[in-house]
Amino acid sequence: MDKKGVWVGGMFWDGRATGWTLGDPLAEQAKGPFLNPMEQAIPDAATLVAKVQASSYAGLFEEVWSTGIWTDTTAAYDAIGYSIAAYERSAEVNPYSSKFDAWRRGKAKLSLEELRGWALFNGKGKCSKCHISHPSGTTPPLFTDFTYDNLGAPKNPENPATIADPLWADLGLGGFLRSAGYSAAVYEAAWGKFKVPTLRNVDLRPYPEFVKAYGHNGYFKSLEQIVHFYNTRDVTGAGWMGEPWPAPEVVANVNTAELGNLGLTLDEEAAIVAFMKTLSDGYVAP
Repeated sequence: MDKKGVWVGGMFWDGRATGWTLGDPLAEQAKGPFLNPMEQAIPDAATLVAKVQASSYAGLFEEVWSTGIWTDTTAAYDAIGYSIAAYERSAEVNPYSSKFDAWRRGKAKLSLEELRGWALFNGKGKCSKCHISHPSGTTPPLFTDFTYDNLGAPKNPENPATIADPLWADLGLGGFLRSAGYSAAVYEAAWGKFKVPTLRNVDLRPYPEFVKAYGHNGYFKSLEQIVHFYNTRDVTGAGWMGEPWPAPEVVANVNTAELGNLGLTLDEEAAIVAFMKTLSDGYVAP
């Protein structure tokens, strides 16, 4: 939490990778999927460490962490998390090679629609209120302020947890804070809030027809849909594909100051989408 009482940082949508254990939220996040029964489902840390020790890159791992690292399963498991975090912070993962970055360096030109979207992103659309669009020192814009927000996103009816229990709701940061022992006054103020994601590579996909999902629960299936939601969530009768927007998954703490009824035209929505598509790494000038 920062000096203004705003929750900032942490990893995962609900912030549960805090850095409290390893001093590095990204390393803690990296350890999570291995043992999660809904993801890689490796039975325990010892099994994971044995797999890494038997891998083709075990020698490189030992160069960094010493040959004795394998004797302590906890230390080795932590080292795996730190190693993944270091790679995720590297230029190989974050090349800043998008059309937007090339434009900032004077090496590319944005189209008129993309430029219009950039202006709307920073103005009428209020996108940059949370998706910060200015550099941080020498670091290019990261398009997040690392805070948490309840956007009023509907439940995803395809979520297995919702299918199993229609009354279930993901409480986000508030749910984590409750499990961490904070008082009701603290966690209830964070019900339904999720981390503001970066918009870098927001449209990057393995092939054009690949369907990406957006929002903490994957309810939205296109940039066009989620931008229209930001714009019209609170507009009477508004919705998507002829269906009105459903109620929020969590009704408490919904942000009504920065989205919901922005007054954007459909052309302006399209321009914002066009701009966001310039944020994908791997741009090659024509």
